[in-house]
Amino acid sequence: MNKTETILLVDDQPENITIMIEALHSQYTLLAATDGAFALERAASEPRPDLILLDVMMPGMSGHDVCSRLKSNPATQDIPVIFVTSLDAPDDEARGLRLGASDYITKPISPPVVQARVRTHLDLKRAREQLQRQNTALEELVRERTVEVVEAQRERVESLKHFAAAMAHQIRNPVMSIGGMAGLLLRRAPEGSRLADYAEAVREDSLRLESLVGDVSEYVSLSAGAFHEVRVEGLVEAALARAREAVGEPERLRVESALQPALVRVDERIVVMALAEIAINALEFGGNGEVCLSIRGGAEAAPGWGGADRARYGIQLSDDGPGIDGAILPYVTDPFFTTKARGVGMGLTKVKRVVCDEHGGTLRVESPATTSEKDGGQGTSVLLDLPLA
Repeated sequence: MNKTETILLVDDQPENITIMIEALHSQYTLLAATDGAFALERAASEPRPDLILLDVMMPGMSGHDVCSRLKSNPATQDIPVIFVTSLDAPDDEARGLRLGASDYITKPISPPVVQARVRTHLDLKRAREQLQRQNTALEELVRERTVEVVEAQRERVESLKHFAAAMAHQIRNPVMSIGGMAGLLLRRAPEGSRLADYAEAVREDSLRLESLVGDVSEYVSLSAGAFHEVRVEGLVEAALARAREAVGEPERLRVESALQPALVRVDERIVVMALAEIAINALEFGGNGEVCLSIRGGAEAAPGWGGADRARYGIQLSDDGPGIDGAILPYVTDPFFTTKARGVGMGLTKVKRVVCDEHGGTLRVESPATTSEKDGGQGTSVLLDLPLA
């Protein structure tokens, strides 16, 4: 008979080992140890036993101590242990099971019982190992498929970028031509005439369409490139400078900043753009006066939401503007949604793309702003998080 499974017999009484050998030798390869120290050595050596029959009452190192040591060693922790003992009190059995034993056999042993218990736990061990192999194979398959999906998605994004760039080029040229001809017609039309009004309307719509093409092109180009470690303070400073330059009235923006110093790993170019969009929104909706933008950042920047994840850095930007009507708040990150007379409504859509899609983060917009200073007053808060370096 081919004996493919190995059992380690541990007992300080040779006669007990002899009895177990008689019960099991025809089916298994057997190893023996008469003390705890030697048992641990044999268990960790090759061939590694598939199961251990372990006496509890041994001098020096007890069976309980041996079991505890076996289960604390990664090399032997998965080997099933069956206690063989004359102790039959429920508390003794419970103690052994708490230590990690798989079963309990009381002395004097019955060979058929020993054979049945051993076979059961070897079958269970084999089933666990087979399940582990299947799980490992499945995980590897999932990893391979994930790589394939990511690569296919990257190719689709690249294709979309090329398509959008080509479409933008094809649309922008005639739009600029239409706008130019409308401007020429406007200069030649009699002032105040209906022809001048028509020419002005065509010129304004051509400018709006050109702006729309530019925004869509920028949105498609927001795929993250190389990620680098960047200081959060530097990102915010660059974004505020970009926002002030975009609105042309830098003195209108007052900033109160409380950023915990940290390094994040991001594509700096698109993150600066996203943060700048938030500040620009605050200025555009804040009327003609001064706008105060409160910026907080760190692991505790926004307790209770995604930014509290210790692996990410949360940022909260809160303005003191009029706030956003609750009826439209759920739609402010949707493409082309805007309540402004001018603009195409892509600002927060681009922010969502950068934070969520390209950096795996969370974005939330709240109004009234959730700052301790406002205590539920007006204003809007944008909460987002970025991966820590």
